[in-house]
Amino acid sequence: MLLAGLACGTPDAGPPGDTAPPPGGETGETADQTPFLVDVQVTVDGTPVEGATVVQAGREAAWTTDVGGRVAVEVDPTVPGDLVLVAAWPDARNVGAPVDGAGALTLALERFDPADNEAYVFADPGAHAVGDSTAAECGHCHLTLHEGWAESAHRSAAKNPVVHEVYQGVDFDRDEEGCADVGAWEGAREPGTGAAVQACVVAEPAPADGGCADCHAPGIGGVLAGHDLLDAVGLAYEYGVHCDVCHKVESVDPGAAPGVAGWLRVLRPSDLSPSPLLGPWHPLQFGPYIDVVNPAMGAVYRAHLHEADFCGGCHQLEPVVAGADPARWPDGRLPVHTTWAEWEAGPMNPAAPCQSCHMPPVADVGNAADLGNEFDLVPGVAGGWYRAPGAVRAHTWDGPRAVASGMLELAARLELATEVDGDVLVVRATVQNVGPGHALPTGEPLRQVVLEVDAACAGEPLDAVGGDVIPDWGGAAAERRAPDTLDRFPGAAVGDLVRLARAMGWVDYEGYGPFGDGRFDAEAKGVPDYEFVGSAQIVAVTADGVVTVDHPEWLAQADVAWWVRAADTTAALAGRPGFGFARVLADAGGRRMVPHALATDVVSDNRLLPGASWTSEHRFRTVCADPVAAATLSYRAWPWAEAQRYGWELTPRTMAEASR
Repeated sequence: MLLAGLACGTPDAGPPGDTAPPPGGETGETADQTPFLVDVQVTVDGTPVEGATVVQAGREAAWTTDVGGRVAVEVDPTVPGDLVLVAAWPDARNVGAPVDGAGALTLALERFDPADNEAYVFADPGAHAVGDSTAAECGHCHLTLHEGWAESAHRSAAKNPVVHEVYQGVDFDRDEEGCADVGAWEGAREPGTGAAVQACVVAEPAPADGGCADCHAPGIGGVLAGHDLLDAVGLAYEYGVHCDVCHKVESVDPGAAPGVAGWLRVLRPSDLSPSPLLGPWHPLQFGPYIDVVNPAMGAVYRAHLHEADFCGGCHQLEPVVAGADPARWPDGRLPVHTTWAEWEAGPMNPAAPCQSCHMPPVADVGNAADLGNEFDLVPGVAGGWYRAPGAVRAHTWDGPRAVASGMLELAARLELATEVDGDVLVVRATVQNVGPGHALPTGEPLRQVVLEVDAACAGEPLDAVGGDVIPDWGGAAAERRAPDTLDRFPGAAVGDLVRLARAMGWVDYEGYGPFGDGRFDAEAKGVPDYEFVGSAQIVAVTADGVVTVDHPEWLAQADVAWWVRAADTTAALAGRPGFGFARVLADAGGRRMVPHALATDVVSDNRLLPGASWTSEHRFRTVCADPVAAATLSYRAWPWAEAQRYGWELTPRTMAEASR
């Protein structure tokens, strides 16, 4: 009965999950509820095997076979559902059998073919709609997990419009007329189809063989590695990183090429199917649980799905880059994405791997196949066994884009200290990474954390007279540096601003890798130490762009000037009182904060490591005895300049606010 029910297509059951039955839950049909022993023999291809793992489905307890392949397993009759023992072996699909009361049981495992099958077609995860999917789709049974994945960044990894615009260096939303002043109307390829189209080319494209698809579109199929991202069509484009890709990862090789090019070893089934109902190939899935014995799954237990090394397959990228300065990067590798390595070196290793935060527990499901909340427990019919509370984890991969998760608001602490010295208010703002087990921010290097600091008397803003400023990547229409003159900005208009700062040297800080381990001095760490001079308003502009400002004396005191259009003063933040934390990449031409596929250098990296803090200082001229300082810490997904280049909406997310 059990196996007949399992064959109907309901996947899952999961690792050992030791729980009491839910209210009204059924238990195995055993009158005596006293635990009893079963003598289990485990074989692999007919030979007794030492070291096989045996569990009772629905429990956490596990036993290991001896040299003769035998072990005595204590069966708990109170476990809800059928009483089933399951054996697991790394090279074989899990096998389970009902306890028949005879006191002895043989579990015969068979090795699967270890060769990857390039002819295999990745399974369709299905569109999320209860009752609308077929038994051949993951969403048919895994409703809750599928619902989370369907809204996740993993699902959209292959079709993310920002990724595709950077990949080809185009703004697909701009029409030919709007392109005239910002780019060239040229040939491009349509994401998802590869069809030839015309589009506004605004930047250099990423190399087609740069490995983007190895993580963003791993389900293309065939030879897995080295695809052009535009090869992703159909399911590979629509579903990005999906169920059947991740659960085909047989092992991980940290440090190898990212994604399916090496770090994640994908193994697609080569064994012919034992039944036409199961498709052309014998199903094979690698999962985090042992007691999954549904033939439609062909499950094999793998612990790496619980571990950070699995996530590191795509969240660690240190490519060898032609043109990288050998004095800075002796092996030619640039630390572009280092989230996994940051965690590995941090205080949360090993107790809290990535899954602890980014796959939060789902409290209201019985198991990964929605036992109890969508499907009732019916002995003899596939549904799996109940898991311990918290054992089932959401497939949402919450991150900075998941607004409802509150992760950004929990990531940092912002505190202010103030003192009045004569007519000057001195504000010290301390930002600390108090949440993540990795740097803040992390992942895509275009991300930034920006601190803005202001002060007021009775609600009237005070003028800043000194202190730290937000760096160039905060955004400006143009920048000029001494010894060039600081008053020429073609295109400027009356009413625009010129923010001015004085160069004081270099900021020394403790960052990731060479930015904190002693290899780089302060100058090599690349963060200029700027002192705020003033924010002057343009009152006149000549035909060739020479500006006159309302405080010309500030020009003589400054070493750098940022022109900010009047319409951009709240979004283009370079030079205003504050500070910023980011990994800054530059291309061969020196353009800063570029997409990582174009980078030849990591110029600076002052992101906050786990637990680390940074204090910036800011000074304002006060006209009252009790001025109020205020600060806002915000997350921005990309720099202002790139948002202007590609027409992306720049919507900062407030992480923390403080006033004193």
